[in-house]
Amino acid sequence: MRRRLFLWTFLAAFSACDTTYKSNIPDATVVLELDLNYRDKDLIPPQAHKIYNPQNINQAYERTGFGGVLIYHSLLDTYVAFDAACPHEANPTVTVTVEDDNLHARCPKCQSQYDLSYGNANPVTGPSRQALKRYSVTLSANKLIIRN
Repeated sequence: MRRRLFLWTFLAAFSACDTTYKSNIPDATVVLELDLNYRDKDLIPPQAHKIYNPQNINQAYERTGFGGVLIYHSLLDTYVAFDAACPHEANPTVTVTVEDDNLHARCPKCQSQYDLSYGNANPVTGPSRQALKRYSVTLSANKLIIRN
């Protein structure tokens, strides 16, 4: 009896939840190095943001993912990076824009709104059920390095 209880507990613990996150946004290479002393100094104030795409990067070695990369300086004084493509639409040409309040991003097609304020980009209104796809950000000597 004890062995059977252990076995059921073991199976329940390892099969109950799948913690793997699967985004609607396909994997695409992200390689950006941003200089906060020079070209990208506009990102220093909290709530500052910019979307990087092939038209405004050094295409020789930088890559901007599926729909571009949205960099946001959160209210927690951290930098976060997301794919700019709306996960509900999953189309590289349908990208979010940051709203005038600098706290939310909105998809112009499905009207999903994402909360950027604390760096999660979770959907708050609209049909989307997924957050914006997040990329890794490292701050090193006034340089932001964004990768996936």
